[in-house]
Amino acid sequence: MNFIHIITTRFNVPTSVWTETRGGSKPLSEEWLKDRFEIFQKYCLPSFENQSNKNFIWLVFFDVNTPRKYKLEIEKTQKEFSLFQPFFVHDFEEMHRKALEIIPSFFEENTQFLISTDLDNDDFLHREFIETVQQKFEPKHDFVIDLKRGLQLTKTAENKAFINLFYMVSNPFVSLVEDKNSFRTVLKEEHLKYRNYKNYTAFDSEPRFIQYIHTNNLVNSSEKNAERIIDLKFCNYGIAKEDEFQISKSEAIFFNMKRKWRLLRKLLPKK
Repeated sequence: MNFIHIITTRFNVPTSVWTETRGGSKPLSEEWLKDRFEIFQKYCLPSFENQSNKNFIWLVFFDVNTPRKYKLEIEKTQKEFSLFQPFFVHDFEEMHRKALEIIPSFFEENTQFLISTDLDNDDFLHREFIETVQQKFEPKHDFVIDLKRGLQLTKTAENKAFINLFYMVSNPFVSLVEDKNSFRTVLKEEHLKYRNYKNYTAFDSEPRFIQYIHTNNLVNSSEKNAERIIDLKFCNYGIAKEDEFQISKSEAIFFNMKRKWRLLRKLLPKK
């Protein structure tokens, strides 16, 4: 192949932008770290391990001051899953610089292009996510690959949730192809800006990711009026049976009925 595929993830790297979670908690606290490592181990990591196509490298960036007990977990993960490559930095700016320094070390003799994707540590990937991105590859600099269709899973209790369809042009799961001699990675732009790129392709026939909505998110929230689904094959996302969420079919059906009625009322002529 004439490309390599790099995925970057900022795990707990400090940033001045994030001062409070959606639930009002302090980010990067011990409570936050415990919760986020649990989400990562149960959902995010298994979805990467479950990929049908493992032709990728996953650069995961951590705060240099990450407590030792979590560093031991990180070391264990690296030993068990070699595509997981951890690095420790002071802040987001250093993370981006470090990524640009590290990536060329993975180039091979025939490498001409870089595909880069930036994902969160609480994202779940469908087992065909990597394969779909790479199938859409074209050897063009600044070529955008946009997987527009996914799902949102909103946690409502310890092991309960509802799931809705999520469709967004140039969403956070977008990927970028660049020439290896002039790459800056997908991190160079805010994801919404990629909808304006001239070289662009999209895939939207099936969901290829889950955006997890929980109290420790920064800004993500559920699409209030999106259609809800009544069932999900969690195994497609690498999730173990004991870690699956309970989805209320009756609640989803009732919500969708109300949603259709609201849409119908908008179409009816006003008196």
